[in-house]
Amino acid sequence: MQPENCFTVDFDYSLSETITLKISASVQLRHSQPHYHISDFHVLNNSKGRSLLPDINIMAIKKGNTISWVHTDSLKETILSTAIGKAIEATNSFEITSNED
Repeated sequence: MQPENCFTVDFDYSLSETITLKISASVQLRHSQPHYHISDFHVLNNSKGRSLLPDINIMAIKKGNTISWVHTDSLKETILSTAIGKAIEATNSFEITSNED
């Protein structure tokens, strides 16, 4: 049984212009300051073995009419945070941390 607010997302992670991995990861919404804990990164349809990447925490910040997905520790947007964030947005149920003008 998965904890409340826990789900899986699938996304493409570009390593270069010609190499893209299809990744699956576990996502858990944390409510203290709305953000998402991402863990258990695996190549899509191959959940055996160790996680490909260490756990990360990301959050959605609204900037004008756009949403940016940033790491909670650095507040920086990366290719990884954006790819996972777009997959979370595709669930049509996500929380935005704050508005930034």
